[in-house]
Amino acid sequence: MKKTIALILSLLILVPLCVPAFAQDVITPQSGGSVPVVLLAGDGNAIYDENGNEAVKFDKAIKKLIGQDEDDSSSEESTLGESATNVLTSFILGVISGNYDEYYEKLQKEIAEMTDTLQMDENGNPRYGTDISAEDHETNRKRMTTPNRGTYYGVDDYHFWYDWRRDPLEVADELDAYIEAVCEMTGHEQVGLIGRCLGANFVLAYLAKYGYKNRIKGIGFDAGMMKGHDPMSESISGKFKTDGDSINRYLTDMEAIYGMEFDSWIKDLVDFMEHAEVLDGISVATKATIYDQVVEGVSSALALSTLYTIPAYWSCVSEQDYDDAMLYVFGEEGSEKREKYAGLIEKIENYNAQVRQKEDILMKGFVAQGGNIAVISKYGFQMTPICISRNLVGDDLLSVHKSSMGATTSMLYDTLSDDYIAKRKAEGKGKYISPDKQVDASTCMFPDNTWFTKGRDHSWWSDPENRILYTVTTADHQYTVDDFTYTQYLVYNAKTDTFAPMTTENCNTENWQKETPKEEHSKVSRVFRFLQSFFKLFRRLVDLIKEKLGK
Repeated sequence: MKKTIALILSLLILVPLCVPAFAQDVITPQSGGSVPVVLLAGDGNAIYDENGNEAVKFDKAIKKLIGQDEDDSSSEESTLGESATNVLTSFILGVISGNYDEYYEKLQKEIAEMTDTLQMDENGNPRYGTDISAEDHETNRKRMTTPNRGTYYGVDDYHFWYDWRRDPLEVADELDAYIEAVCEMTGHEQVGLIGRCLGANFVLAYLAKYGYKNRIKGIGFDAGMMKGHDPMSESISGKFKTDGDSINRYLTDMEAIYGMEFDSWIKDLVDFMEHAEVLDGISVATKATIYDQVVEGVSSALALSTLYTIPAYWSCVSEQDYDDAMLYVFGEEGSEKREKYAGLIEKIENYNAQVRQKEDILMKGFVAQGGNIAVISKYGFQMTPICISRNLVGDDLLSVHKSSMGATTSMLYDTLSDDYIAKRKAEGKGKYISPDKQVDASTCMFPDNTWFTKGRDHSWWSDPENRILYTVTTADHQYTVDDFTYTQYLVYNAKTDTFAPMTTENCNTENWQKETPKEEHSKVSRVFRFLQSFFKLFRRLVDLIKEKLGK
């Protein structure tokens, strides 16, 4: 039970990362053809040290934190338990004294040790000789030196392997050499260029540094983080907010997506706390001493011992959060941290100036010069439930507004208003409204070149998405959402593992029941819900006691 609770807390505190996945075959457009495509995935591939040992990844770090690492001996589990006890003791002392410095220090030490080989140094460079695998390097080399004048190239045939932690503008040099070699080896003057997840930011960095170069026929983004990764961007700039409903929806989605099994009493407990106003209605004084100090303080304290020595993750900070994030992590100008991490900061600020502040110009300029573009945005899942963006329509890691570059959406438990939809229809833009009335594509940067898939979460890359991206990025002219058998809005059917055009009949794919935000419930309703959750939890606790007594 304790391990299950620890796992949930770890999932909520540590920002989820992108993972590779698999796809299901569907009919047209084509997922491959006569033009090669260079693909950049996100941060799923493993990192190794100079001795060929895999660096600890965050999923393994979580298991180690809660003592579920299969490689751990019982003595190591005992050590971990002792460490957790020390951290908890420091936390309790912090609550009593109001001084959390010892708690921050011990927690930072524990987490830092687990993520040590993934971190970068003060200049944002790899430590301990860490890099992608020798096999990945060899794959790149072979593709750059082996002639391939074939007539068919798949989406993954020219997958570009790279160290996703590094400065995207530095990796752009390697990507340029790779694209030149692919053109030479295949005999093509141009290639398509696709970025998934974090890979989209590296595609933008390439455009910023090398421009059009007449080598890129089209670019495609699938769940791209060009405009920022909402939970990551907000957590590193101190913008926290949570509620019990969002946590329960998140747990439900984790069960559906990854097969994680959470005991029902955990959801009952969250529900009880929510309706007792423990999560959302706690006093200002308690928030000041617990919430602000622990949640915000921990994030700031852990920033440079977990994710944020990694330059690429700074590319996931949105333009709106950038200044807050720099202050939150490094402090005021002239601070000790600013001096210590001057090299890392230089890379962060260079990306900000060369890419983040020019994103719209880069993409619109590419299209204006005759380049094709395709954007795919996903949704239908609860966003990470610890930040202010938690109830936006999104794919569990990224909001539709960000990944689509501008779509207008309802909240995830609601729909766009009838007045809003009527206004859009009067303007002749009714076709851009999704059948579930949650998304309006007309406000996207590229409304006619943006597709939406519902019911497939962020980290699963489906065949329909590959087909759309391949066809658009390699075409002789720009295709739009009206040119395909695929509609602008597609919905995934988990039972048949297929996609279909979204309709009002098949659009409700959520794993959880939508309900009105609790702040809209009447006082009587809230009391009734509280009593329901209390007795439900009480019954569960009685069952647990009986289980223990019976053993």
